[in-house]
Amino acid sequence: MVVGIYLAASIAFITDLLASQDCAYGLAYIPLVCTAAFHRNPRAVWTLAGVTSAMVAVGFLLPSTSADVAASVINRVLTLLAIAITAMLIRRERQVRDRLIEQRRRAQAAERAETHLLSNLSHELRTPLNAVLGFSDLLLADCRADQQSALRHIAASGKRLLRTLENLIELSRIDGRHLQPQEIDLTRVLRQLADAAQPDATEQQVTLAFAGDPGLLVTADPVALRQILDNLIANAIKFTNPGGSIEVAAAATPDGVTATVRDTGIGMPRRVLDQLGTPFFQGDSGAARRFEGMGTGLALGMRLAGALGGRLAFDSVPGQGTIVRLTLPVPSRPPTVVAA
Repeated sequence: MVVGIYLAASIAFITDLLASQDCAYGLAYIPLVCTAAFHRNPRAVWTLAGVTSAMVAVGFLLPSTSADVAASVINRVLTLLAIAITAMLIRRERQVRDRLIEQRRRAQAAERAETHLLSNLSHELRTPLNAVLGFSDLLLADCRADQQSALRHIAASGKRLLRTLENLIELSRIDGRHLQPQEIDLTRVLRQLADAAQPDATEQQVTLAFAGDPGLLVTADPVALRQILDNLIANAIKFTNPGGSIEVAAAATPDGVTATVRDTGIGMPRRVLDQLGTPFFQGDSGAARRFEGMGTGLALGMRLAGALGGRLAFDSVPGQGTIVRLTLPVPSRPPTVVAA
């Protein structure tokens, strides 16, 4: 394209030299100035503007001045103004582009620093947290009855803090994460996670039940799938009051296979549903907050679900509960060949 513009400008210049013209021939040189956007040197725009201005002046003088000198001068002056304005606009565009490139570079450097910080923070916090959880489990195995409540509270708080930390780290790394989709038995994974969450549900005095068709296969990254479902179950337990119930189920649907987490918790109003997936968003904020957390679990879950080719759907009524559906694609299978 640049070569074509140079060729067209050269033809226009030669034509201008061969005949005395009253028209503003130099307007054909403006695209030549615009090619400065393709040059790395920021001064190229002024160089090209000078070259085109000289071409306009030479075309005015050679082969001879026009009979209508006043009209010819006006046309050439207007052409020079157009070239100057074009050069200034190209220069401004170059400055804005360079500024955006610098800001992008700084943002990438800040993102790398954030990832490095979170990686170090992960190691520094996970080690003592695992020690706290391990010793709390040991103490719970052999303690007085009046000590069990405090120790359970320590263990629950440690698990919640560890889950929040892991969600925060995964959320910061998700753009550079390489998922490895494979065939997974969703029913088995969901049952395992429901069984693992039973102690937390019991501590919260919530009934947790599982129901699912056996052998439901999906295509997903195993680690990402567990993170999504674990956060959904943990949220259901956290936002369900004592005496409530949670049902975890899996079933085949026309769109694939759907894992459902249904609770009888506090529910969410429409304004909260519209903000789900926004990192660090809290349905209740300020000093009157009833529930802890940073709002990273659902944000991570929604981004992971999209990366897996699935989707998260929410249906909630304040005071009645919430239904969350995770729909994932089923494995693609070759057609079965039946022998004649």
